[in-house]
Amino acid sequence: MDQMDVNKIENEEENKTPDKKQIEAEEKETMLKTDDPENVDLVLESKPMEGEGPVKAALSGSVTDEGREVKPKFIPIGAIKMPGFFTRNTDKDKSKEEEAVASDIDRDKSAEGVKPKRHRLQFLHTCPFTQFLHHPQNQDDIVVCGIALLVLLAVIIGVIIGASAGPPAERPLRAGRFMTTITTCGPVEGILQDGVYKFYGIPYAVPPVGEQRFTYARPLNNISLCWNETLPLHEPKPVCLQFSENGTIFGEEDCLTIDIVTPHVRYDSPLPVVVLIGANSLAGGISPLQPSAMYSRTKEVVFVKPNFRLGPFGFLALDVLSRSKYPPTSGNYALSDLLVALQWVKNNIKHFGGDADSVTLLAHRGGATLAAALTTMKKAQKLYSRVWLSSPSVIYPGKLLDEVHNDYDLFKQRTSCDDANCLKKISTMEILTATPDIWLENSISKLPHSDETQKSWLVLDGDLLRMHPYEVWNTQMATRSGLEKDKDTKLIIFGTTQHSAHTELLRMKNLNWTSQIVEEMVSSSVIGEKNLTAAVFSHFNKTYKGLVELISAIRTLCPLVSLARIRLEAPMYVATGAGAGAGIAGLGMADINADVEAILGTFDSDTPEQRRYMSAMQHLFYYFVWNGHLPGIDSKLIAVGQDPLPLRDLPACNLLIEKDIVPRYAHID
Repeated sequence: MDQMDVNKIENEEENKTPDKKQIEAEEKETMLKTDDPENVDLVLESKPMEGEGPVKAALSGSVTDEGREVKPKFIPIGAIKMPGFFTRNTDKDKSKEEEAVASDIDRDKSAEGVKPKRHRLQFLHTCPFTQFLHHPQNQDDIVVCGIALLVLLAVIIGVIIGASAGPPAERPLRAGRFMTTITTCGPVEGILQDGVYKFYGIPYAVPPVGEQRFTYARPLNNISLCWNETLPLHEPKPVCLQFSENGTIFGEEDCLTIDIVTPHVRYDSPLPVVVLIGANSLAGGISPLQPSAMYSRTKEVVFVKPNFRLGPFGFLALDVLSRSKYPPTSGNYALSDLLVALQWVKNNIKHFGGDADSVTLLAHRGGATLAAALTTMKKAQKLYSRVWLSSPSVIYPGKLLDEVHNDYDLFKQRTSCDDANCLKKISTMEILTATPDIWLENSISKLPHSDETQKSWLVLDGDLLRMHPYEVWNTQMATRSGLEKDKDTKLIIFGTTQHSAHTELLRMKNLNWTSQIVEEMVSSSVIGEKNLTAAVFSHFNKTYKGLVELISAIRTLCPLVSLARIRLEAPMYVATGAGAGAGIAGLGMADINADVEAILGTFDSDTPEQRRYMSAMQHLFYYFVWNGHLPGIDSKLIAVGQDPLPLRDLPACNLLIEKDIVPRYAHID
């Protein structure tokens, strides 16, 4: 179009009469006010009249660069376009117009052989949220769409959580202090105390009473032996019948229960388990090996303490009892108790927050003697991970069952029982009073004499104990040192204290321990009989402390050194205490309980040196529990004072071993 055509159009517009201009304005106003959008489209889409050139048509908006028509939109002069309710219909009409235009474009492209481009997420364009992004005046629809998106998001999160859901991380409390969990025999309820959960007296075996007296423990594997409702376990239960060290009797016969102390009852992060096996002797005596609430919480371990039979109820071996069953056997009932208790732990400890694949046996004195025997039993190998033995006896059963029957004739005479039924019916007091005093003696605090007699409760019964422990350990040592490792061979740590022989009874024998009194006591013992008094005093002082160290070396320390070095090549520690108290001011002695008391936090630590000693013992033990070995000490013999240090040699033990005093006169629990 040239300049002349443009000028011509402008002149024609100016030459229009007022009537013609008024008619055109009225027609436009009529189209804008109509309620029918289709009428507007018809008016706006009408072809230009003849005489209106291309410029006029272009200005009226009826022709585009691609030759298609575009519907012009008019806003009345003076009108204000407001968002919200008054423009909702207009927006909807506008959206319809845009969709119609898009459809026209797709049809035109299809007609020309061009495939229209489609978005994979085209359905999102119909969402009010998407429309709101282009037309922010539509606020009500965005609220609805936003709520829908939130609901959809919540559903997705719920599906993800539900797919990965398992048992609850932590069981809920009842009344803010009672915790319920399950066992293989029924639900049990413990109590929240001192920041931990305590379950007192969980039954783990058939009560050993009546017909079950003097028989091996039986697990609770029959529904008739279990309970239906939740079993409350809020108060401590009686211990097994036993003799205390002063000869008194306490406890009950129905006693096969387990105490558990755990920092949490959950499944997502199981903790190492420490099974406490303690008894001052196999005849009885309350052990300091008790669960610690504070160290369960701070060291993150689950403490388990099983009760087991002691004295005649735990070890009585008689011919009349052996003949009552097939194959004939008797004795070692306490070992069967521990075997069933460990099996219970294996099956149930996960419900108390414990790891069944990380079980450490912490055993002390008589309990350590039993734990050492357990390490020789094939049935027990898969029920624990590692063993820590504190001051056990090293004189293990060497007699067969038939050989020890004669040793129990005195007991048979006192009870007047000639068959098993009689022994199962008589009262508990009749059994305890029939027990000879010689069976209850403890030699741990006495100098050895050549005519002394000692009673070994354990016996090679042909069932639980079939081989001498030394023979089993020799086999294990050969396996450990060989090219192939036996997965059932577990690490054993031996340990004792430097002053394990100290007792208040020994201390009070003399108010003033002079060097002359000490020398006379040593000369009158087996040491004087072997003319070793002078040689011994070259290693020990002629004081009460020196006397205690000598007795401890003969009865406990040197026999364990011999066993650990020669038989097992196992690590061993000697707790010196570094001023550790044995209740004697100024003597600085570590008595027989000083190591386990330090481990469990009951050690009386008044000085900085004692606190460092307790910290050193705890570091050794709990590192062993969590990692399965001792921390970075390149030595098989360790002295634990204020710090754990390698102990290269024990000259006194070398002398006692060479002169055949060790382990001949080692103590028997």
